[in-house]
Amino acid sequence: MNHPAAPRVLLAEDDPVSFAFLAESLRGLGFEVQGVADGQAALKASSGRQFDLLMLDHHLPGLDGDMVLRALRADAVAASRTAIAIATTAEPDPAAHACLRDAGFARVLAKPLDVAHLREALRQLGIGCAQTPDNRISPLDDEAGMRASGSAEALTALRGLFARELDALANEWSDLRDDAFALASRLHRLRAACGFCG
Repeated sequence: MNHPAAPRVLLAEDDPVSFAFLAESLRGLGFEVQGVADGQAALKASSGRQFDLLMLDHHLPGLDGDMVLRALRADAVAASRTAIAIATTAEPDPAAHACLRDAGFARVLAKPLDVAHLREALRQLGIGCAQTPDNRISPLDDEAGMRASGSAEALTALRGLFARELDALANEWSDLRDDAFALASRLHRLRAACGFCG
């Protein structure tokens, strides 16, 4: 018996903790995930390959997510020109969310994001099977972490990645404190990542 192919999603996310959480969650919901870490790579991948879903972080190196989507929609021969797009952002400002919707995103998901909200957004958009996470995975006692990550393995991995991010920040501090833009970007990434760790 032939099984339908898994829906394909392009996940554009430059923060490793956020990427790990989203990729693991999407795979658990039945998606085939291709990941990229910057806007130029997202535009190139989505122009050359047909995806069922584009999940683009608002702030990406090179090109922001809204710029990627606008360029893709304007390219008459891009393979994923008409793919459904979801924006992710740690920006709480409703005006920023409105701008993303104006750029063509079907949904704007605020980070930190949990699996239940992701699954519900996908269900509302009619994308994929949006199945429940693998029930063979034992839940953790930490309810907030489990709500955010969806599985014990994912939560453990995310916390390990976050600890490495904090170690790296300590080494980068002397460079970042004199560069307000770089510091704001780095703190933005950490803000999104910490919520995924419970």
